[in-house]
Amino acid sequence: MMVFVDSNVFMYAAGEEHAHKIRSVRFLHRAAAGEIEACTSVEVLQEILHRYRSLGKWEQGRSVFLLAK
Repeated sequence: MMVFVDSNVFMYAAGEEHAHKIRSVRFLHRAAAGEIEACTSVEVLQEILHRYRSLGKWEQGRSVFLLAK
């Protein structure tokens, strides 16, 4: 089964302390290790850039984008 990864997972993993941060980081590590079959979309990547830019955190958003793609 393929799991679709929404922008929130990447942003929680990269962001400040939050109730979902640790689970998001663990999920992404498992996906990177091939334990979970996962995918995302161009729209998700665009949403990451848009959100961080609107917060005035372009460099952080660019870093999250590059890790997510």
